[in-house]
Amino acid sequence: MPINLWIKHVTERINLSLVLILVLATFLRVFLLSSIPNGFTQDEAINGYDAYSILKTGRDGFGVFLPMFVRSLNDYRESPHIFLLVPFIQLFGLTELATRLPSALIGVLTVWVVYYLAKELFNQRIGLFASLFLAISPWHIQFSRIGFGAILVPFCFCLGLLFLFKSFKQPFYLYLSALGFGLTLYTYAAARVFTSLFLVGVLILFGRHFWRFKKQTAIASVIFLTIFLILLQFWISPEGMARAKFVGLVKDPILLLQNYLSYFSPDFLFLNGDANLRHSPRGIGELYWIEMITVPVGLFFLFKHGGKPRNALLLWFFLYPIPAILTEPGHALRAIVGSPLFAILSGYGFVQIIERLKFTSKQIIWSIVFLATLNISIFWKFYFIDYPKDASYKVWRYGMKETINYIEKNSNCVVISNLFHHTHTFILFYTQYDPSLYQKSPLDSSITFQGQGGYSLGKYRIMPISKDLKLDQTCLLVLMPGENKILEQAGYRLSKVKLIKNPHNKPEIQIFRID
Repeated sequence: MPINLWIKHVTERINLSLVLILVLATFLRVFLLSSIPNGFTQDEAINGYDAYSILKTGRDGFGVFLPMFVRSLNDYRESPHIFLLVPFIQLFGLTELATRLPSALIGVLTVWVVYYLAKELFNQRIGLFASLFLAISPWHIQFSRIGFGAILVPFCFCLGLLFLFKSFKQPFYLYLSALGFGLTLYTYAAARVFTSLFLVGVLILFGRHFWRFKKQTAIASVIFLTIFLILLQFWISPEGMARAKFVGLVKDPILLLQNYLSYFSPDFLFLNGDANLRHSPRGIGELYWIEMITVPVGLFFLFKHGGKPRNALLLWFFLYPIPAILTEPGHALRAIVGSPLFAILSGYGFVQIIERLKFTSKQIIWSIVFLATLNISIFWKFYFIDYPKDASYKVWRYGMKETINYIEKNSNCVVISNLFHHTHTFILFYTQYDPSLYQKSPLDSSITFQGQGGYSLGKYRIMPISKDLKLDQTCLLVLMPGENKILEQAGYRLSKVKLIKNPHNKPEIQIFRID
């Protein structure tokens, strides 16, 4: 084939609209990624350090060789996300960017998968609009910009569902569907409950399909059950139950119902979102205001038209809050599997609106431009302008990087108040502490919680600040605001050498020397 004809052939196959949507999705997830969110959490820090430890030694911080589950902060988190960080840390070093960038790229890939999923469920136009809504989704962007493993949940689940619907045309895809759903179990604890319930519903809804292709279904079942049973051995172990015991599970039926309804409330979806500022910027819902129209319209036409897409999406819709209601209301992270669902519903609803209003091609283009500009402007204001101002030690462990960098340059001895939460994670991360040395005596994170006893990590001593404390005169002191009064009442004379304030000009961390 002549080169000019080949180029024309390839160009015609490239969906320019999808490319532009993916570029937009990438920009919204990567722009100022290392500095917004404004701070860095202990979960991100320990994820990055465990990946760094595996890169350098093949073992996690506790010395386990290529672990299936990483002990981290005694919560035994799934390891695929940790392994995903390794090549990025090799490339960019142990930095905030390297720890967050994999989440951002997984977020972009999910937008791409949702295009094909909605296209398979409906048509190409709906696929484009669904991917556009996910590309600009506040809910999905939020967790695409944080170094948490939960962003893998919607990606793996949408892959599993895409291949399931492809299997109605080519049963071979049942194998890939089983693999996708199986991997979902190995991404985040909440996915274990949701995926298991969803697949039970799928077996009921599409039983004829599975019976028709018994051989492929049997092989797919073996693939999924192999993954499930391997993981089940860990889930029912004391280590596997550690996270559930830590967060606590709601058992009151009335409270469970209230929690369930909270995930469909306008306050959570459209107005204020998750109350936890680590999960959602202040003043904006998990979805946009315009989706108060597009989501109900999408649901209405789903009920009206019926068919396989309706059954699968409604099953998804009613099950998505289940894992989250077991702990608390309005928890965007534990319900993250719902983010692509609402994008698909909005895309479907928006297309129904423009088709029934009989928009011309020109009007459709201008509608897209207006929709994208309005929503991105809203998100930009709340996320990139207002959200960084909400940084504090309580929300984003604001100031810990600056504190450790100052100590590294100015002191060989430091005492840090144990009121700072999981300080050891930041020491490990920002000093790039030798993993082979740390593995010899890793810290049980239960002793690092507020109110517990002290511990040491190299030149860093973390301990309760009390009037009975005996201090080395050469050590710097890192204290919460007001803690210096405890030592001054005990007779110590302190001089403040550094004060770290948050963007609201309020003190977060104070560093003193002893005179």
